[in-house]
Amino acid sequence: MATYWSDAFSVGLVLALAFTLLALRRALRRERELARTDELTGIENRRAFYELTDREIRRVARYGKAFTVACFDIDDFKAVNDRYGHAAGDAVLRLAADTAKRTIRASDAVARLGGDEFAILLHETTPAASETVIRKLRMAIQRLVQVNGRRMTVSFGAVTCLEAPETVQALVSAADQLLYAAKRAGKNRARHRVLAAPPSPRAQGQMPLAC
Repeated sequence: MATYWSDAFSVGLVLALAFTLLALRRALRRERELARTDELTGIENRRAFYELTDREIRRVARYGKAFTVACFDIDDFKAVNDRYGHAAGDAVLRLAADTAKRTIRASDAVARLGGDEFAILLHETTPAASETVIRKLRMAIQRLVQVNGRRMTVSFGAVTCLEAPETVQALVSAADQLLYAAKRAGKNRARHRVLAAPPSPRAQGQMPLAC
């Protein structure tokens, strides 16, 4: 009888340890997911986007397939917050994020970089294909995202890489510059260029981009 209870206790202890380890693994996995997720919109955050883009850069360096990174933000977003309040602004951000996620392919990624700025990563996408995706996303957001009957628009800056750029930061900065150019040109439009060669360390402030 003593042996029976001893064996039963050992089995119970092993099972308890196994369940504890499983719970810990799940908690750690959940914690890692939260660290990569934007709390407001539920899409990926800046950290996750940079990690994904870094992997894409290494893949391009190895296999030579093109990809596109685009940054976009909501035109006149500050006016929404000022006039209708931050709750309305948050609703616009969530709807824009959801629209972007549903519009791009499942293999691609959309992230919130901060504020009302978002970024998308389009795997193995040519310049022509990326322009089609961006045009489709602009139209989808304009059709679906509204505040008090007013349709919201977005501006884009996109870079298609035919060769691997030097860093993620250089690539995102290039897309950002194009986004601001679209804003200055009147908003509700996109600026798109092709990165045909890796950035040179000597070319400070100059992105080797060709239309």
